[in-house]
Amino acid sequence: MLDKLMREFFKSKKNRIVSEGELLETAKKALESKSIENDEHELIESVLAFGDTLVREVMTPRPDIVSVPDSFTVSAAMEVAVLNGFSRVPVSSENLDEIVGVVFAKDMMEAQLDGDGEISVKALARLPQFIPETKKAGLLLREMQSNHYHLAIVIDEYGGTAGLVTLEDLLEEVVGEIVDEFDSEEALAEPLIGGGLRVHGRMPVDELNELLGGVLPDGDWDTLGGLIFDALGHAPEAGENVNIAEHHFVVEKVVGRRITQVRVTVPGQ
Repeated sequence: MLDKLMREFFKSKKNRIVSEGELLETAKKALESKSIENDEHELIESVLAFGDTLVREVMTPRPDIVSVPDSFTVSAAMEVAVLNGFSRVPVSSENLDEIVGVVFAKDMMEAQLDGDGEISVKALARLPQFIPETKKAGLLLREMQSNHYHLAIVIDEYGGTAGLVTLEDLLEEVVGEIVDEFDSEEALAEPLIGGGLRVHGRMPVDELNELLGGVLPDGDWDTLGGLIFDALGHAPEAGENVNIAEHHFVVEKVVGRRITQVRVTVPGQ
């Protein structure tokens, strides 16, 4: 049904540029007339939004990167990969700003089977791909497809490691969460008895906005943690609170300088 709708739409608009607004309006009317299902309508919206998404919005941030030092043996690195359910692991030298390669689990398995489990993991590492955090996600997806790689190291404007992004991260931005038998699902937001939400600090502001009815402001932040940092003007401690857009935010847990748990309520609840 969705394929038929899109063919008819572009046929009716041939020989001229079609705007994003026209596509969204057509999808909305099709949903209202029950020509398409709700999940098909959401897919169209996701695909269109994906074109404006930056890599930094979908990447795994630096504090969450799991890597192995280049001094590790293949056996030790393989243990890290297995414990975390990863098929690829970055290899670093002195710190995360010095990523020297990416090692594949399949290469480490082959080495172990050949009796080479005690060699340096650096010997198996492949050259890493580096991309700026401001790269468009859609462009990166096409590059990954054409150049056949699944993981890239994301760097900031100063050349430091900002995070990493995988092909799965990009696909999930379009089709939603992809969960396999190795994933341990961690809810970024959960409703609380009596009202309100408990939210992880790394939850994207646009996703939280959907839950709150679009009340949160736009700015130079991508996550709830970034929004709270900006509102407070400093790195908070557990127990600090702030009101933003008619909602009350209480920082419940901080790890290092990272906000990991926030309670969100409407004042008076």
